Amino acid sequence: MRIAFLTRWNATCGVSFHAELLCRRLSSMGYEVIVFAPKLRSANLDWHHKRIRIRDEKWVLRSYEETSELMYPDGGSVGEAILDEDYDVMIVEIYGRLPISELANISEKIRRKARLIGVIHLAWRRDVPPMLKLRWDALTIFDKRYRDELLRGYDLSGIGRIEEIPYPFAVVDGQGSRRPEEAEGRFLFFSYGRQPEIEYVDYLRAARGFCEGGDAAYHILRSDSRLKVNEPWIIQEVDRPSLRKLYEMLRGADLHLLPKADTRGVVVSSTIAQSLYSGAPTIAPDTRYFETIPGSLDEGPIVKYRLGDLDDLREKLKTLMRDESRRERISENARRYALKRSEERVAKRFLELMNSL
Repeated sequence: MRIAFLTRWNATCGVSFHAELLCRRLSSMGYEVIVFAPKLRSANLDWHHKRIRIRDEKWVLRSYEETSELMYPDGGSVGEAILDEDYDVMIVEIYGRLPISELANISEKIRRKARLIGVIHLAWRRDVPPMLKLRWDALTIFDKRYRDELLRGYDLSGIGRIEEIPYPFAVVDGQGSRRPEEAEGRFLFFSYGRQPEIEYVDYLRAARGFCEGGDAAYHILRSDSRLKVNEPWIIQEVDRPSLRKLYEMLRGADLHLLPKADTRGVVVSSTIAQSLYSGAPTIAPDTRYFETIPGSLDEGPIVKYRLGDLDDLREKLKTLMRDESRRERISENARRYALKRSEERVAKRFLELMNSL
């Protein structure tokens, strides 16, 4: 079976990471995969899309042009390669810059040779009607919120079936740990990513009280630019490391501080899916990105605090810093949680779906 993906690829965004985990896992399982990815001149116009500095695999074709959020569902183009290549299944990662109208124009030609499966990354009901113009053999959702909030009330008669398959969690074993030399002998907080600077405010203000005395440090890794702060207890790097190198940094830290603003949309966090199996105890704000994940000081794979409440955050940081056994328990919970949703298990769920259509 040859499996095609229409998706972003090798980029710092959740759409890309979802496809990368599944494609590489399916390839390792012996399946032939082909990826139709966006041309970089269009994808790089989006703030969320920054290319990871590695060469595309030989089975990746940069063949379509993204549209914009303002033009969606119109605009962009899909390219001839999507119809010229042979495959048995096409999995489409559905997101807000996908040229969905152009894809709808050729969708029946695709379905003459392949089953058509969509993965919904959309966060808002306003973006749903254009994708329902295609006759999907199946749509997949990450959790029941997508059915209850996004799809509720729409005519779904053109969809063969809707399957709930969670976002896959990365599983990377056999890694050591690394800490910045400046953090030796100190408790180490760690954040990574490319979130807007305002999303670090809670952590910067809360960490100051623990770090100013020299007993702790805050290591911040960003993919594009340093934060505009200059404190002796802050260690900053600019890099887009491989997943294995990232795991070394996570495992070298004592606490992973995950910055994320709130939204009213239906969302999941690709960052938590990327990092949780590392075992680094993670604290995150109680936003919609994490609402399906249990989180407290006593149970669950992560600890949540009330976004914008520094008293709540400081108290939880203090408890976690003092109680190593609690950190170890959270770490073990995290690894178990990630394994239940591992890339291998999720890839097998997709294979079951493909074979059932």
